[in-house]
Amino acid sequence: MKTAIVVLRDQGLQTACRIIGKWPEEEAVSLYLHRRLQGQEHVQEREEVKEAPPGLRPHYFDKLNDVLPKLWESSSLLIFIMATGIVVRHIAPFLQGKDRDPAVLVLDEKGEFAISLLSGHLGGANAWAKSVAQWINARPVITTATDVQGLTAPDEYARRFGWSVEPLSGLKEVNSLLLEQGYLKVWTDCLPEEHPLRQDPHYHFLEDDDQEHAQLWITAKQVSGNEVFGHEVPGPGQLQGKSRPLHLLPRIFGIGIGCRRGVSREQVMEAIAGSLRQVEISPKSIRGLYSIELKADEAGIIEAAQTLGIPFHTFSAQAIQNMNEQRGLRPSEYVKEKIGVDGVCEAASLLGTSQGELVLPKQKWNGVTVAISKAKSMW
Repeated sequence: MKTAIVVLRDQGLQTACRIIGKWPEEEAVSLYLHRRLQGQEHVQEREEVKEAPPGLRPHYFDKLNDVLPKLWESSSLLIFIMATGIVVRHIAPFLQGKDRDPAVLVLDEKGEFAISLLSGHLGGANAWAKSVAQWINARPVITTATDVQGLTAPDEYARRFGWSVEPLSGLKEVNSLLLEQGYLKVWTDCLPEEHPLRQDPHYHFLEDDDQEHAQLWITAKQVSGNEVFGHEVPGPGQLQGKSRPLHLLPRIFGIGIGCRRGVSREQVMEAIAGSLRQVEISPKSIRGLYSIELKADEAGIIEAAQTLGIPFHTFSAQAIQNMNEQRGLRPSEYVKEKIGVDGVCEAASLLGTSQGELVLPKQKWNGVTVAISKAKSMW
């Protein structure tokens, strides 16, 4: 996650330093200052930032519009320490949608209020407003209707657990239902009884024979009427004559990949799409692509992962072989001869899901093998 703190005046810089001094070590943060502050900041010497990341150096700008386009594209969280009106006017041209806009916080220069301005749920601005306010003894300002009423919206749960929302256009209607009813009717085919969301009294879980009355589905299956890379897939339980419920899609499946050297992105994508269609799994339920270390530089797999927006991880040959033997996976003499292990894709998919459950054994495609496993845990 990349965060940028943007400051216009010296008093705002004092508040920025207080925030930086409390900033989590594992999170990247950058400081952007108006040119008038150059030579005045001495950021590392301030009492508030003795624990700041080593080497933190401010970037300078003459006009906010000089840096805002770049920051908007590269940041997950933007913290502006200035008047709200200034921020609203400057960010308005860049707004794209709930799933694409960064989280935006605005703080007054004295650090008395931390306002969640944009992407409160999916972007995490509400949660960050509470955290920042706690660090500097400010008051968080959160205006999303569900939070005001003490309710946790579906998109907030999606953010917490790293799930996808489909379709995003359905969030408004479902959040309105949550506000009007005080609860949502939910059906799931994958959420274990001990999952935290099941403990929320405002989410009423239905039995399978009553799923058509659900307003929210939590499922990793392909959503009805959607496409997997250009091919329409009939999803589970398509509702006849009814509006489609909102779907939350947990990322619980891992795809193991084996391939010949030099395969293209298109070959890998075709193999993944075909495999997903066989088990009716949504691509938005995939947590990552996995293979053996020998394939760490395989451009076709790297580019496929980038296209899907998911990570690509590799495991050592020893770890792959250990998993093959532990699970008694089907050996391949060809693979054994070429790279010294019994097989790649099945073992890699299991390792990528923390030794989960193999749901699709090895499938052979054009120069690519694919296997899919389901993770043991959902959080």
